Amino acid sequence: MRYWTIDKKNPVISPGSLHPPYDSRRAGAAHVIALGNELRMVYWGSGQGGNHILQARTSIDEPNRWQPLGGPILSAQPGTVHNCGGPSFPFLLPVTDTRWHLYFCAWGMSKNGRLPNTTGLAVSEDCGATWRYHSQHPIVHLDRPYDAEGTGSLWILKEDGRFRMYYTALGRYFARPEGVKTGHGDTIPDIGIAYAESEDGIHWEKPAEQLLVAPRGFGVEPYEYICSKPCVLRDERGYTMWVNTFGTAYRVHRLTSPDGFHWEWAERVGPDGELGVGAAGSFDDVQRSYPTMLPAYGSLHCWFTGNRFGETGMGYCVH
Repeated sequence: MRYWTIDKKNPVISPGSLHPPYDSRRAGAAHVIALGNELRMVYWGSGQGGNHILQARTSIDEPNRWQPLGGPILSAQPGTVHNCGGPSFPFLLPVTDTRWHLYFCAWGMSKNGRLPNTTGLAVSEDCGATWRYHSQHPIVHLDRPYDAEGTGSLWILKEDGRFRMYYTALGRYFARPEGVKTGHGDTIPDIGIAYAESEDGIHWEKPAEQLLVAPRGFGVEPYEYICSKPCVLRDERGYTMWVNTFGTAYRVHRLTSPDGFHWEWAERVGPDGELGVGAAGSFDDVQRSYPTMLPAYGSLHCWFTGNRFGETGMGYCVH
């Protein structure tokens, strides 16, 4: 069981505090990496012009003195079917000294009320100073039963010359089981964590025949039908994955693995998950979700998203 110290200054980033008007409605779903003595954050902002990917920076010694960096990295692509609503859920990956990849979840044209999400890629050849959308979209093809309806957020580990991707996969919609309360009405999505590998971070193969991590359904309370947005770290003990499960609200739970392929759920920390929820009236009193974890100075730092997918901002905790 993990015990987290929640920062009393939360939210550490509020909507509109860094990049108005582009994040005035939402600031959430961050990914944070270390670049020398600096921390770099990319996050999902919503505001003028729809959805955007935005940047911020701070010193690793002061992990929450965030300063805006430039304007939007990526914004909506009007006229496209796949990204007319704009990008979200970014993941930043320096591939070489100068070439960086930015993976994202695109919001396209809705189909009969179903989630219009696919996974895309932008590329920078100058260490993130400028970006271009990659010509291939989606970067993860919808070609398996477990991802036939869509893909979204992801996490990538670069190991032994390979890129190992853990991604959110939507395989089907199904009727709400009788007596179950949901957040999606009477027709609900079946969402889990899938896996792919690549030599270049662009072209992906899927060695698994099924989801690596599936929602547990009636195996937990409340009924669980979504398991999404993985965060994966490796240390000398093996691999740890944090996921966001959903029954009636998002909760953060944890899994472990010896090889990054076979996963087991860790001890369940009650129905409110590993991060719990905030006190009544706080920015995160309904849910804490979408953590990005960063080990530094002997601690595990975590930035998470508050209520309504970032409409109340992002918080910080440490373990």
